[in-house]
Amino acid sequence: MTDIVTMVASIDELPTVEETDAMLNELRRLSRDAATTKLIDDLLELRSLLGASNHCAPDGELAGVPQSQPTLPGGAPAD
Repeated sequence: MTDIVTMVASIDELPTVEETDAMLNELRRLSRDAATTKLIDDLLELRSLLGASNHCAPDGELAGVPQSQPTLPGGAPAD
């Protein structure tokens, strides 16, 4: 448990996905009581939020995902 405490204490801001993964790996080694399970659940939720924010472009669109273009009847792109 001291490894996870040291790890968390060294993070000044929101952890990165990699830091969150390292914390999850440490927690997986512990016995599964209610407190450990809650910490794992909370970290998994944080990790999913961090992962989602890494996939957003500065304009808020998902990076690498083609955005649909409005079309006119007949399939011609609307400009």
